[in-house]
Amino acid sequence: MNTDKQQPDVLQQIVDAVHQRHGYDVLALDMTEYPLTMDIFLLTSADNRIQSRAIADHVERTARNLGWRLHHKEGYSEGSWILLDFIDLVVHIFLPDVRKYYNIESLWSDAPVMKFEDKLTIEDNEDFTFEIAPSD
Repeated sequence: MNTDKQQPDVLQQIVDAVHQRHGYDVLALDMTEYPLTMDIFLLTSADNRIQSRAIADHVERTARNLGWRLHHKEGYSEGSWILLDFIDLVVHIFLPDVRKYYNIESLWSDAPVMKFEDKLTIEDNEDFTFEIAPSD
């Protein structure tokens, strides 16, 4: 991203915000070589509309704390595809079937891609145990 607000870890902080609300399958497409206004498309999936709104809210709050201003937001009330436009960074939050249908990754398949590893969830952690003791 070419901006005065650029920080080496700004993209990672936005990705962390996505992961904090359990977004997954996060990709960043480098759009700098295309005649578009943004530098990066960030794509993520959410399991349901409530989660997609929670991701959008947290990303917006995180970006604002980093000094970024939201220029435009679409799809928030419907929640199946939310677009957050920060000018240099555009975040797309999809429900899985909507993401598969529009397949932005394929549309921009020649753009360089950075894939972010999903955060470990409790279900994935084999060391996690939980026992409930009967109350007296």
